[in-house]
Amino acid sequence: MKFYNREKELHYLKTYVQLEPNSILFVYGPKSSGKTTVMLKVIEELSKGNDLVFFYYDLRRHATPTKEEFLKIFFEKSDKKYVLNRFEVNLKIWKFGVEEKFNFDESSLNDVFDKIYEGIEAVVRDGKKPVLIIDELQKLKNIYFNGGKSLLNELFNLFVHLTKVRHLCHVICLTSDTLFIEEIYRNSTLENASKYYLIDWLRKGTIRNILKEEGFSEKEINHCLDYLSLPYEIADLIENKKLGISVEETIKQWINIEADKIKYLIKSNRERKKNLLKVLSKFKDKIKVDIEEFEDEIFDDVKFLIENEILFYDVINGIIKPTSVKKWFAIKNVFKK
Repeated sequence: MKFYNREKELHYLKTYVQLEPNSILFVYGPKSSGKTTVMLKVIEELSKGNDLVFFYYDLRRHATPTKEEFLKIFFEKSDKKYVLNRFEVNLKIWKFGVEEKFNFDESSLNDVFDKIYEGIEAVVRDGKKPVLIIDELQKLKNIYFNGGKSLLNELFNLFVHLTKVRHLCHVICLTSDTLFIEEIYRNSTLENASKYYLIDWLRKGTIRNILKEEGFSEKEINHCLDYLSLPYEIADLIENKKLGISVEETIKQWINIEADKIKYLIKSNRERKKNLLKVLSKFKDKIKVDIEEFEDEIFDDVKFLIENEILFYDVINGIIKPTSVKKWFAIKNVFKK
């Protein structure tokens, strides 16, 4: 899909990775808001120089990994401490190198961290700046090493050491799991050692400019502005227009499909129905609701809707909203008589 204007986000991230490492950066936002696309654009543009080395791991490409699979994802057998990722032909990204005799099956967590550290130090010795990026980091939550040590918890300790303590390497974690972000935000280990950056819905001015560039009429654009918020929706509109489906038809289909999903979720959880409707009713007249407006007795149901990607929790700003504008219209559709 074509890369659409995200100049503000690009500027922030491109500037950030060129500063001295001092904290872990969590890039969060609604699903499909463009986090990965923006991050890959940063890598594409900055890796053309020779001063930055990007280690990028997209955990969505893999089934939830086991300990052994995690090791094979992160490391490559090589005589070098860091090596180009041979599976990423379109991007200049790297993996940590380990010697041929390294035994993945018998490695301890300390062995793993030593290899990551050696790779980072090798980049620094070469006069370059390492940047470690992990997309959907929360997929490592249930991996434990010998002695029951949590991989994720121990990784955070390593990341703090690499960034805030030694200033050796930037660490950037991308996620759309905002309940995971809440866990991180409340984690005392990461207090004063982490930053958060929201990549949210597209701005209306950006949407207008894109649609105009793509040949949509002023009437079509004005109709779209009330409903669009995510980059892939624009791609869907463009494709449907080529297929002879009008803007109005496309948007109507979106809302009907999303409303049906919500109704099905409610029907499939009848014991929650009253509370789910109570939560969703708060969005009948407004698109953003302060977290304090949700009573304690329905907060588990709020979390249920977040887990099922109906709602998005912006934990940093204390706001809950639908995952997209079209989802908001779908929620309102649920309450239509």
